[in-house]
Amino acid sequence: MFEKMDQIFKNIEDIRDDINILLNMAKISLVDYIMIKRGSQDMPEHLTFTTLSQIDVEIDKLKAEIDALNKLKRELLVF
Repeated sequence: MFEKMDQIFKNIEDIRDDINILLNMAKISLVDYIMIKRGSQDMPEHLTFTTLSQIDVEIDKLKAEIDALNKLKRELLVF
């Protein structure tokens, strides 16, 4: 079971690195991205929809890995 957790953590770290690279390329922070997605902040002029969609893909991957970790937690650690 630890192997599964280790793999999930490794995947999360890899995805985090990819997200950071994309955010740096887009010249925005993660908070800016979240605010843009929520509609609380306007999209900067320099940010393209292509870059935003690439970040969306990586965020979706991150959500999937977190869901997998939560599923593993429910399967193993509920007594």
